[in-house]
Amino acid sequence: MTKKASCTKDTIMPGETRKKILFLTYLSLWTVHCSGSNIILLTANSVSSPSHYMVLSTITGGLVANGHNVTIVTNDAKGTYGFPNGTYSQALTFKASYTKEEMEEKQRRLFQEITFELQGKIEKFKCIADGMNLIFNSCLDFWRDVQLLAKVKKSSFDFALVFPFSSCDILMVHYINIPFAVLFPSVRAPTFHEGYIGMPYPASYVPFDIQGILTDEMTFLERLQNFATPFMYDAMQYIANWPYHQIQIEFDISPEKSIKELYSHASLYLAHVSLGSDFPRPYTQNFIPIGGLITQPSKRLPKELEEFVEGSGDHGVIVFTLGSVIKSLPNNDLANIFARVFRKLPQRVIWRHNSDQPENLSNNTKLLKWLPQNDLLGHPKTRLLIYHGGSNGVLEAISHGVPMVIIPMFVDQFTHAARVQKKGMGLMIDKANITEESVMAAVQEVLNNPSYKERAQLFSDIHNDLPMKPLERAVYWIEHVMKFGGAHLRPRSADMNFIELYMIDVAVFLIIVSAIGLYVDYLILSKLFRMCCKTDKEKQKSE
Repeated sequence: MTKKASCTKDTIMPGETRKKILFLTYLSLWTVHCSGSNIILLTANSVSSPSHYMVLSTITGGLVANGHNVTIVTNDAKGTYGFPNGTYSQALTFKASYTKEEMEEKQRRLFQEITFELQGKIEKFKCIADGMNLIFNSCLDFWRDVQLLAKVKKSSFDFALVFPFSSCDILMVHYINIPFAVLFPSVRAPTFHEGYIGMPYPASYVPFDIQGILTDEMTFLERLQNFATPFMYDAMQYIANWPYHQIQIEFDISPEKSIKELYSHASLYLAHVSLGSDFPRPYTQNFIPIGGLITQPSKRLPKELEEFVEGSGDHGVIVFTLGSVIKSLPNNDLANIFARVFRKLPQRVIWRHNSDQPENLSNNTKLLKWLPQNDLLGHPKTRLLIYHGGSNGVLEAISHGVPMVIIPMFVDQFTHAARVQKKGMGLMIDKANITEESVMAAVQEVLNNPSYKERAQLFSDIHNDLPMKPLERAVYWIEHVMKFGGAHLRPRSADMNFIELYMIDVAVFLIIVSAIGLYVDYLILSKLFRMCCKTDKEKQKSE
């Protein structure tokens, strides 16, 4: 007797007795799985974010552990950065038109300008445009590598994972013509979710702007802004995707379709959000939240660090870090502001800082070039996280029930900060208004008001109360669509435009019909009124 799954060839040999056959048949119902598939992860973009690759490598590692072969496509300057051994099977690299050192310097300068040096919107847009140009040039490097193109085209891949940081990756997956899932390692992004898969986004309570601080409670003007924002994003996407469309035409990758339409054919969308970090809102069947993917139970700290933490007594410790990209504050003035605040606190502070030691540093503050963030947040003596608002750290803090003071720098960090503040888990500080007074006020408020800890613990319990772990859920749904395809999960709304989706054409039609009806009623009533008046006048004359 042979039993087959959609993506495997598991054979159960018949036993000598009926009992053994029945036992093996029953066992096979629980062990049938979609193992041994050849999966390709496309990461042609050159702007690397360690936090993003932590999410991506966790998923690929889960697939490898489940018996799949995962191939990474990347350039030789970036290589397999962010993907430890065991999280992929092999890597295919293409020649980059720049060295690793050149890219690191460009990227460092890019993030430094966006986070601290540029305050005006025009300057920020110019800086973002420079970053998009770097990403596009990396895309061109891939399409110029004829040998790699041929190798990828001829390889027998069953499924693809797409990281939508660059439209280059979606062109690749349609070029090799295989089903795919989109992995978004951050907050729910309207640009890739609502706008691309037909997921409804009622502007009345679903904030659309990934770079804004709107929440699910908005004033009239905020709702008006939220309603108009998608149209601005559509225009920006059209401009940003135009160079990629030229590649689409050159390589005959469904040139009649837009980049948005190419994304809409994804079998699955996985996003790093959870009930603890997101607002309640409509979801489609093919949208799978996997928030908390990288969060693990905390481990014991290194001896020296453990002694420092334990020595804090009942006051506990504060963890201060600006994530994996921003390794330190940009100047001594800002660093000294935080140093002066920390020296006035009874808590001890663990500060990730890769620059010169601040002048006012106190003995209660320990500087580290790297810190075990998750293990510190899981320590019972940790009282507060001062953070820039990156997705991974926010979800780790929520998972461990640690309140936060967030200083958002760019993009989705503002969204995370707004949600943390709205949910009562912490406060947000404007990076343009960092003073000793503003930092001290926020830190003392969160430390001394027990409601922040209570709310953080509440959403921690909600965040962790899941039927399966986020990685298990991600792997399960990827294997599900590899077995059955994603057509049964894809909503019809993915093929509808904004006017059709929100019945604007129907509303306009009803308004026109109603207006015509009212106008006809007006003509009839006017005619009757004139006839009635004429009759009255004729009657008066006859009298």
